[in-house]
Amino acid sequence: MDATTITAIFEAATTSDWRRTGQGLSTEVRVDGFDWTVRLPKEGQGRAFIAGSSGWGGDTAEYIEATWGETFAIVEAAMAATRVH
Repeated sequence: MDATTITAIFEAATTSDWRRTGQGLSTEVRVDGFDWTVRLPKEGQGRAFIAGSSGWGGDTAEYIEATWGETFAIVEAAMAATRVH
C-alpha cells in the first residue's frame, strides 16, 4: 500500500465515529473504495494501526502503524467520540 493511501486512512480516522470493542477502540473509514479498520491498542500503549480492510474481493488483515503524530491526533478524536456527555 502506498504512503498516500496510508496517510488518507489515518486522516479519515481523526474525523470518524469511534467505538469501544473487546480489542480496544476501533473505527472504520472508507478510503479508495475500501472500508479500513483503524484501532488503538487495547492496553493503551503504542501507536494507532490499520488492522485490515473490507471491500471488493474480500477482506484483508493488515498491521500498519501510524506515526506518533498521527497517533496523537487519532487518540484525541477517539477520546472525544467516546466521551460521556
